[in-house]
Amino acid sequence: MRTYQNQDLVVYWEPENCIGAGYCVRNLPSVFRKNNHPWIDINGAPPEEIIKLIDTCPSGALLYSLPEGSRVDPDLAKGPGSRHSRSEAPRAEVRLLANGPIQIKGSCELYDESGTLLKTGDALFLCRCGKTQKAPFCDGSHRY
Repeated sequence: MRTYQNQDLVVYWEPENCIGAGYCVRNLPSVFRKNNHPWIDINGAPPEEIIKLIDTCPSGALLYSLPEGSRVDPDLAKGPGSRHSRSEAPRAEVRLLANGPIQIKGSCELYDESGTLLKTGDALFLCRCGKTQKAPFCDGSHRY
């Protein structure tokens, strides 16, 4: 994990979790500078804008927290990108079953690419062989 900090905000980046969706670079290029080193300029925008952007990170590779003495309203820093809210969130367990589907255990919601809720549950089984007739869910076709 890499850390970038100023007096009002700490930004954490976990490169191994980054999926390269580019939300950060496209929507706040003054902070997230693709071809620069370091690529995050924590002083490139007000901390409130950075927080708002990190709350949209689809992979969770970007997180934030407020250092002691920060001038940022603490209520603003309670979104999905908050390092502290992450540890309080319900946990789901994801397993790749041998010669089978992806199993998700724990309270979860599955949405499609348009944001439509497909299913909620405490256990979901997603196809990973591509043979299912009820995508994205497993129907046991991998056995045949």
